[in-house]
Amino acid sequence: MKKMEKVTGGQIRKIYAAAKELGMDRDLLHEHMEMLVHRSSIRDLTKKEAITLIDSLEGKGVTGKGHATKRQMSYIYILMRDLEWTTEDGKPDLERLNRFLQSDKAGFKLDDYRWLKRRSASDLIEALKAMLVRKQEKEVAG
Repeated sequence: MKKMEKVTGGQIRKIYAAAKELGMDRDLLHEHMEMLVHRSSIRDLTKKEAITLIDSLEGKGVTGKGHATKRQMSYIYILMRDLEWTTEDGKPDLERLNRFLQSDKAGFKLDDYRWLKRRSASDLIEALKAMLVRKQEKEVAG
């Protein structure tokens, strides 16, 4: 049986650099990694898993044909964090996201975020950005 090669130091540096470029903190990076490759520690990754993680952070590949890209989903998670749409442990509150996508007012008419297509993911990003701007304006106005 072939032994799985462990992640390299260069790959680890590239992972952190790509996450930093996206504005992801360590918690969000680890959440993304757990969802993507089912690992909780970067040092536990195999070389192949590290490549998958790096590709997703760099926006390469998609979750499925026509579906939202991994880069779009990462950005959505960042916006959710900024909007404080997180669970008690600081992870993206995907149930809240689903409720938003299901609401008539939002207009997405989706049962689950996993059904987002590229276009609807772009629309969601713009909606979340607008919500964030309104939130920040309210905080400034006091």
